[in-house]
Amino acid sequence: MSVRQDRGAWEVRWRDGSGRRRAKRFDDEQAARAFDEALGEVAPIERRSDTATYGAKGGVYSYDTAQGTRWRYVFRRTDGTQTSKRGFSSQAAARTALRRLTEQMDRGEVRHTTQTFGSWWETWLQRRKPYLEPNAWRAYDVDGRKRLLPAFRDVRLDKLEIENVRAWMQEQGERVEAQEVAAKTINNTLGTLVVCLNAAVKDRVTASNPAIGIERLPPAHIEHDYLRLQEIPAYLDACLSVYRPLAEVLVRAGLRISEAIALQIADVELEATGGFIVVYRSHKKARTRKTTNGSTKGDRFRSVEIGPGLSRTLQEQLARRAEMASGDQKSSPVFVMPLRTRKADRGRWSSAGDPEPFDRNTVSQDWHKVGLQDAALRDMPLHALRHTAAAAWLAGGNSLMYVQRQLGHADIGTTERYYGHLERHVLAAGAIATEEVIARAVAANR
Repeated sequence: MSVRQDRGAWEVRWRDGSGRRRAKRFDDEQAARAFDEALGEVAPIERRSDTATYGAKGGVYSYDTAQGTRWRYVFRRTDGTQTSKRGFSSQAAARTALRRLTEQMDRGEVRHTTQTFGSWWETWLQRRKPYLEPNAWRAYDVDGRKRLLPAFRDVRLDKLEIENVRAWMQEQGERVEAQEVAAKTINNTLGTLVVCLNAAVKDRVTASNPAIGIERLPPAHIEHDYLRLQEIPAYLDACLSVYRPLAEVLVRAGLRISEAIALQIADVELEATGGFIVVYRSHKKARTRKTTNGSTKGDRFRSVEIGPGLSRTLQEQLARRAEMASGDQKSSPVFVMPLRTRKADRGRWSSAGDPEPFDRNTVSQDWHKVGLQDAALRDMPLHALRHTAAAAWLAGGNSLMYVQRQLGHADIGTTERYYGHLERHVLAAGAIATEEVIARAVAANR
């Protein structure tokens, strides 16, 4: 038994002889404690309906309808409010339903709340903001505004069932089939929903997460465009002189543009026979400033091996960088905007102090596009240079595992999905080896 103060009254709780939880409320503490003491003198098996929460009927009552007598039970929800459920054809059925519900609440399998998904989403999103990088927080915000809130905003959390999430996924699958949105986008949004509802379960706002176990949409087969081997020299020769060193890093080392423009002088180790680039950070948007350096995708750093050609290019770039302001500092960026000689130019004035890193939009929208046009090549996004590096490594006889480590993929499955069809040297070598084994077997039997 227990006595506690609850919403301006005193409540006594106990379990009767059948194991069901009971409660009774009193206006003052003295009466509540007197009842609790008296209850302690009664054997558990005798604590029956005469001391039940809702009087002698134990929370189950009859009422008349046009179809005859029906039964209802009254209970207190986990959020403290009292409600009832009607429509039972017999007293026994009502008592059984009440007992099962009480046991479920005791085990934490049922939680009641008036909070909607929309109100919880706003609470959770603001609470996560200090712990997320700006781009990750914006991705969550977009998932909510565009896809989750329109479907679940007014749904109470305790009424959000797995059928609701499945129906939503079916609608999104139809949008994918209509090519209105990518399957990857929907799967990422489902992941956001799972994380949001996991937090609700952890905070005991809801009993379970209906989004867990929902099957994700199959990823679409996408063939990424890239520069073929014979197209790489034409592209590099057409690049502006200020952009060419960066272009070679993108093509030969497979760095993302955000990683390349965030490179610092201390991140490169160069030798005559090659060297390596350590990718620690990436350049991204910030809340307070225009851009800033943050963690890489997946929050992992990696070491990228480079050959002697790219090593010479970077040595020359560092030599030019040493002649600029702050060029001798290890924390200075490797690639910086050029000096501006006319007002219409992009870059910085010589009096502006330390040079700034390359602007991502300038690289992708201006310099990269100019290089493709001058080389008479088809249009492709700047990220295609990363695919170019992967294709070149595979063409050179390297394995998918080598490509995975160079690109920094957490899962070899990602590398295989994107570039497995390019690993022809492994397939060709396997076919040749198989024919040689068969030929030897045939010759041995002659």
